[in-house]
Amino acid sequence: MIREPYYSVGVFAEGRTDYDFLLGLIDQLISANAADLLGPRFQSAPSRAIDAPAAKRRESREDRIAAAIEENWDECTLFVIHADSDGDAGRALHERIEAGLARARVGHTDLAAAACVPVRETEAWMLADAQAFSRLFDTPRAPALPEAPESDLDPKRSLEAALTSLGARGKLTNYYADLGKTVNLAELRRLPAFCRFEADLRAAILVVADLAGKIPGPRV
Repeated sequence: MIREPYYSVGVFAEGRTDYDFLLGLIDQLISANAADLLGPRFQSAPSRAIDAPAAKRRESREDRIAAAIEENWDECTLFVIHADSDGDAGRALHERIEAGLARARVGHTDLAAAACVPVRETEAWMLADAQAFSRLFDTPRAPALPEAPESDLDPKRSLEAALTSLGARGKLTNYYADLGKTVNLAELRRLPAFCRFEADLRAAILVVADLAGKIPGPRV
């Protein structure tokens, strides 16, 4: 019997602070895109950070991605693999994502996955929506942000300037999670790399929907 698609996203990110922003952002994207593609006919759980088992962490990134997917296969129905592009998105996609997904698909041909490759760093996407900062600090003021965040050569520095201009204190990474949960998707859709990620995620959402008869919920 066909069941409602169930979305539990496992996110493999390049750095620990990337998770802070990406988990909330991906939850927003799953909710918005699954509703757009499927209507109300789906269920979802909060996205989770995944990593390779401890015994695998000294192996290649390709092996770590495959091991992380294997380790979380029973709990997750869709996987997002993140890599910063460092100015070369094609190379990052090929070397840091596709090779690992190919390895994982050897044992899981029905793998639903999306590649997440921000230009340079994830922080560039945090600079897309000035009003998200206003909401975060409950102020009518908005920080000065770069007009083209993905062209910013130092998005971490620009993000630091935006946060401190509104009175941020302590570790600036403490604000990443709230930005991920509240950044306006319409503003992010001005950014080409983000649009590529969202398109890839939409395709993965449809893969899970197509497999809904086999994957009604967690694989247990």
